[in-house]
Amino acid sequence: MSKGMKRSKKLSIAAISAVMLAGTIGSGTALANNGNGQGPNRTVEGVSAEDSTSFTVDFDKTYPAGIHIERMIDVEVVLEDGTVVEPELTDFDVVQSDRSQVTVEHADDDLDGLSGTLSVNDVTLDFDYTAEPVSIDIFHTNDIHSKIDNLGLISQFINDQGEAADNHLYLDAGDIFSGNAVVDLQDGAPIIDILNEMDLDAMAIGNHEFDYGQQAFADRVNESEFDWLSANMEVVDTTIPIEQPKPYQIYEVDGVEVGVFALTQNPPATRPAGIEGIAFHDYVETAEQYAYLEDETDVLIALTHIGHSADRHLAENVDFFDVIIGGHSHTRTFEEAVVNGTPVVQAGSDANFVGHFNLEYDNGDVSFNDFYLQDVNDLSETNESVQDLIDMYNEEAEELLSEVVGVTNTGLSRDGRWERDTSLGNFWTDAMKEALDGDIAITNNGGIRASIEPGDITAGDIYVIEPFQNELSEIEISGDELQRLIEDSYEEGNDLQTSGLTFTFYVDEEDEVVEAELLVDGEPVQSDETYTLITNNFMAEGGDGYDFSNADIVQPEAGYVTMAMFQHLDFLMETEGAVDYEDGEGRISIEQAD
Repeated sequence: MSKGMKRSKKLSIAAISAVMLAGTIGSGTALANNGNGQGPNRTVEGVSAEDSTSFTVDFDKTYPAGIHIERMIDVEVVLEDGTVVEPELTDFDVVQSDRSQVTVEHADDDLDGLSGTLSVNDVTLDFDYTAEPVSIDIFHTNDIHSKIDNLGLISQFINDQGEAADNHLYLDAGDIFSGNAVVDLQDGAPIIDILNEMDLDAMAIGNHEFDYGQQAFADRVNESEFDWLSANMEVVDTTIPIEQPKPYQIYEVDGVEVGVFALTQNPPATRPAGIEGIAFHDYVETAEQYAYLEDETDVLIALTHIGHSADRHLAENVDFFDVIIGGHSHTRTFEEAVVNGTPVVQAGSDANFVGHFNLEYDNGDVSFNDFYLQDVNDLSETNESVQDLIDMYNEEAEELLSEVVGVTNTGLSRDGRWERDTSLGNFWTDAMKEALDGDIAITNNGGIRASIEPGDITAGDIYVIEPFQNELSEIEISGDELQRLIEDSYEEGNDLQTSGLTFTFYVDEEDEVVEAELLVDGEPVQSDETYTLITNNFMAEGGDGYDFSNADIVQPEAGYVTMAMFQHLDFLMETEGAVDYEDGEGRISIEQAD
C-alpha cells in the first residue's frame, strides 16, 4: 500500500442508519425487475452502500450467470436539493460467498461530497458523503527494553507533532521491560511512570513483560494509565496474579472508531515461571476470530509483538487490518512493507527511533500516508516533565546499584577460566540452566568481565561482570553436535564455562584436541540423544565463531542473563544463606592424550 492508497471500510454513521433502514424497506415487496422487462424475475430485497462509488444489491434469488446488471435493475439518485441523477453503471461483481448479492460500481458518478437517496427498483436508502475526512497521526515505538534516557526527546517530538496534527495516538508494540538496571532493579516501575507521563494510549504485551514475575506484571498493569492488550493470550489458571487482558480497545477519535487489536509472541521467550497458567494461541487463527471488528470499527490497527516475518505472514492471511505495527524483531522499516495491501511497519529498538504515519478516514475509505522513522539522535528538544522523571530514576539507581543483594564467603572468581571451570563460571551457568530448566548451559569466557571478591554482593556487581545485556537462548542439540561444539571450542585453551555438563579435553603435544569426553549429569553423552542447551544470544547468533546451524534454536532471546543471575542469587541466599562456590569443581579439565 503506497502513500495515499485507500481501502474501503464501512459507511459513515448516517449511512449505517440508512443501510438498516434499507433492510426494513426491502422486505420482499419490491418490483421483480427493471421497467424494460428484459431481465429474469428477481426481487430486490435490500440495498446497502459500500462507499461513494458503489453499492450492493441483495436479490431474493441467486444472480443469473451471463446477465448484465443493467437488465436487472433501475437505479436513480435524488440529491438533497431535488436534483435527479441516473448513475451510469460501470461494473458489477457477484459476491461469491452469497450469489444473491451483487456489488455494483458507478465510479463515473462519484457521490463524494453529496447527500440524498439512492433507489434500486423500489428499495431506497439515504446516503450522506458530505462529512470532511478525519486525519489521525499515529506515533509508535517498540522494544524499548527499559532504555529510558531518550524518552524525554521522544515525548517532546510526539507532543510537538501531535499538536500540529488534527488528532493523534501513541502506541507501543511491547517489550518495555528488561535491559537497563535503572528500570530492572525496580521491576519495571520507573518506565510505567514515564510512559504514563508521555500519555501512551496502548501497548501490546511483549514477551519480556513477564521477566520480573507474575506479581510484578500484575502490579505494573495496575499502575498503568494505558491499556495492556493481547488477543492470543489466555489466562487459564485464574489463581495467578495476572488477569485476562483485553484483546483490543476501540478509541473514538473525532467521531471515528479506531480499533487497536494486539498479539503476543507465541510462546513468549521468557522464564517459564513467568507464564505458568497462561496459554498463547496461533496468530492468524486468533485474528480471524476477531474479523467482526472490521464492521465495528472505522479504522483497524494490529499492534503486535510477534516479529516482522510473522507480521508479514499475518498480512498475507488476514486482509482486514489497515496497518500492522510490529515489534519483537527490532526491525527498522525505513519504508513501509506492503503485504497483501496492508502496510507493515516497525521502529527498531532501545528508543533509538520513533515511527510516524498518518491515517485519513473518508466516508469508509482509509488511506495510509507519510510514514517515516524519526532518528532520536536528530532531536534536541526534551519534555521537561518526562526528563525530570528520567533524571530522578537515574539518580536513584546509583543508590540501588550499591544495594547489597547477597553475600559470598568464597568469592566468585573468573581466574583460571582458560584452563578449567571457575567459581564465577559455575554460578553464572547454573543461573542460566535453572532459568530455563535446561539440561546443560554454557557461556563463553570472553563475556565474563570481572570477579566478585569475598563479602557483600551488590546489584552493581552483577552488571559489572556481565555488561553486555546478553539474553538467554534455548537450543535443542543432538549429542553428535554437542560433541563437535565442545571439541571445536578449544583453541589454545578452554573457552567455556558449563553447568550440567562436564568435559575433559585430551590434547597432544601441539596442544590440539585429540578428543573430548563429555558427561551430562554424570552419564556419557549419547550421539542420537537430544539435549536442551542454554547459552547466550551472542553465541547462538554465531559470536566467537560458534556454529549452531545444525541445532534447533527454540528461543533466541528468552530473558536477560543478568536477570537469571539475580534470580539464582536470591534462591541461594534463601536456601543456603550465601552464594558460595569452590574455585574449580572439576566440571572442565585438560589432560595430555596418551
